[in-house]
Amino acid sequence: MTRQILILSLGFFFTLNFVFSANTPQINKNLSEKSEKTKKIKDKKTTISTQDLYKDAEALKFIFPDSAISLYQYSISESIKSKDSLQWITSLTGLSYLYAHNGEFGNAYDGYWDALGIAEEFNDDLSRVHIYNGLGWLYSFYERTELSYDYFNKAINILDINKELPRYILIDNYFAIATTARKEGEYDMARTYLDSCRLLKKQIPELRDDDNHAFINAEYGYILYEEEEYDEALKALLPLNDFFINKQHSYLVIYHYFLGNIYKKLNNYKKSEKYYESAIFAGVKHKSHSDRLPNIYEAYAFVLKKNNKLNEAYRNLKISKDLNEKQYGSRQISNKKFLEIKDQFRKKQQQQKEQLQRQELERLKQESKINYLRNIIFYVTIGGLVLVVFFVYRNLRNKFKAKQMIFLETQRLEEEKIQEVLEIKNKELTSSVLQIIQHEETLAEIKKELMEQKKKPDANQLGKLAKKINLNTNNNWKEFEARFVEVNKNFYQELNERFPNLTQGDQKICALIKLNFDSKGMSKLLGISTESVHTTRYRLRKKLGLSRQDNLEEFICLIG
Repeated sequence: MTRQILILSLGFFFTLNFVFSANTPQINKNLSEKSEKTKKIKDKKTTISTQDLYKDAEALKFIFPDSAISLYQYSISESIKSKDSLQWITSLTGLSYLYAHNGEFGNAYDGYWDALGIAEEFNDDLSRVHIYNGLGWLYSFYERTELSYDYFNKAINILDINKELPRYILIDNYFAIATTARKEGEYDMARTYLDSCRLLKKQIPELRDDDNHAFINAEYGYILYEEEEYDEALKALLPLNDFFINKQHSYLVIYHYFLGNIYKKLNNYKKSEKYYESAIFAGVKHKSHSDRLPNIYEAYAFVLKKNNKLNEAYRNLKISKDLNEKQYGSRQISNKKFLEIKDQFRKKQQQQKEQLQRQELERLKQESKINYLRNIIFYVTIGGLVLVVFFVYRNLRNKFKAKQMIFLETQRLEEEKIQEVLEIKNKELTSSVLQIIQHEETLAEIKKELMEQKKKPDANQLGKLAKKINLNTNNNWKEFEARFVEVNKNFYQELNERFPNLTQGDQKICALIKLNFDSKGMSKLLGISTESVHTTRYRLRKKLGLSRQDNLEEFICLIG
């Protein structure tokens, strides 16, 4: 809502916004009614909003300028309290515009710059456009044309970039440049910008049906006057008289001034005097276009002299000089400050601002460099730590693998060594068994022979010999058992723990099975028949709890 009010209200920023201005309220000539109106305005201050204050000020600025100034100031104060930045800028800009029309250029200058600072802080493009336009007009009053063009063009540049802003404001700035160019005698440039104004009106949808070109046509007429085409100028200007009298009375300050000039050039001093009087009346009544009043009074004094009104001529000439001195004279403190000190102060402020910006930029650059170096150091450190962790991990992993490989190799060598020892022991054991078998066979043969000779030799002697042979056999078996236990240390222990009911004979059979002896080998070693071996194996299977499907040899090999 605030944005819409700003757009609508500032659309009438200058009276030269010729297409969009509302009908001027009827002038109340009754002074008592004016006082009553002022009182009502003061009473309303305590109840209405800042936007309403601003609207009332806009409505009164060319009727009761002093009351309008009071309302603008109150709106500014309330906007600051309510932190309504947009309304603050709008009211401050409106007040500065009114100051400029009243000839208080120093106050207008300060107001515009204060508003510009706030607008830039909040990046308000619309307000900046109006402020640049106002500053352009201010500098044009003092014939500082380059600065004037510069600020008008700044406003145009913003409008070119920000397409969301109302297009009709572009016409205002083109018109301002055209007016300034006409004042500087650059008539071709002025016509070019006036043509652009007409073209833009046709391109803007909301203005396409508006055929009122009063302000544009008036400027064309002023250019014809400057080119000394007085009759053509009158043809262009006179048809506009009713429009300005009825709808833009405050603009008569300029319009009737030019008509007065034309008739003066045509030596028609009576009509010239009439138009000058009308221009002065409008300027005093509305306090509008005060920058023109010194020139109007001077021209008015000239035609009064021509009409033999010498006293009035002298009085108006003095008014002209006083106004000129007040507004533009170097002896006037406020305007000297405006012309000299304020520009220097603004430049100094701008230089200080730029210096602070440069320092801030350098600080940010330095911080950026520090952050960049900090980031580099951080990432290098992280990268270094990652590499260190990686190499430490890889080193530890390699060491672990090396130790593991050494351990496995050592274990493999130990197992090979043990296996070799076992093989040697088994070979020795087998050799021992074979020797025992061979010895048993020899003894058996001897025993057999002795038994055959038993009839003839001494029987007792032969019996002793046979016992001796049996004892030798038992000793051989003990020697075998000793070697067997040396190779298979846990065999008998596990066998006794699992099967405690086995006899010595059963254990011998188990040991021979462990060494892969067949029944024939067992019979020879044990000195029994093969059938006895089979019987013993059968009994052993029962004692071990084996079924027919179980393999006795595999079962015995798993023991020990």
